Amino acid sequence: MNDIPMNDIYAAPEADLAQPARSGRSGGNVEDAIAGNIDVRMLGTLGEAWRELKGFKLKCHIATMIWFVVYMVAVLISIPVVIGLVAIGADESTASIIAWVVQIIAIAATMPMMVGITVMGIRHHQGKSVSPGSIFNYFHRAPATMLWYVLMTLMIMLGYILLILPGIYLSFAYMFSLPLMIEKDMSPWQALETSRKAITRMWFRATGFLLLIMLLITLGMIPLGIPLIWIVPWVTLAYAMVYFKLFGAEAQTLAD
Repeated sequence: MNDIPMNDIYAAPEADLAQPARSGRSGGNVEDAIAGNIDVRMLGTLGEAWRELKGFKLKCHIATMIWFVVYMVAVLISIPVVIGLVAIGADESTASIIAWVVQIIAIAATMPMMVGITVMGIRHHQGKSVSPGSIFNYFHRAPATMLWYVLMTLMIMLGYILLILPGIYLSFAYMFSLPLMIEKDMSPWQALETSRKAITRMWFRATGFLLLIMLLITLGMIPLGIPLIWIVPWVTLAYAMVYFKLFGAEAQTLAD
């Protein structure tokens, strides 16, 4: 039997607190992403996403179509607002400003659906069931999304005013702020700062990744848009996988 020091007999049992319980989380984590401890290969992730595309394309297209219809309704909602205000005698410039505000609010309200599509990609990557209707799960975060949109727009505009380069930096550094806010239930400012700090560690790679996605989508539009059948779900899945590798997914995100 090993000898136990007398001063340790009544000591409380020790636990390794350096590795806290993750409560069902999976993938990367915010702390390591901010610290730069996670290395994500962007091109490699695009390759992984292509290989995992089977079974995701149709569901992604259905969800994207649902979002697009809701988005177009949000865009067009300003038209009857202007007509109605003018009909009751409002000044046209005033009616236009009010309609613009209504349109911005309506569009911001559709943005949680985009996060729903990203979550679909995360769940598919993790072998979980995926349903296009799940994109409506985050509508309750619409008020926070509106504040996020205003804060992000103001910060980027301020960056462009300050010699342009800060605006370019923030435009890409905030690339994961929306899913961070909704999927991890962060405040708008916390999500913006978390995304910025994490992406700063890999800004050039992340920027190249986004620019490549934009290029693929642009090229896919040229031959009648047919390649978009594969490109849209491909880049959607790749974006979701990069997010997952950096920040992980909460237990409720992966729950069946």
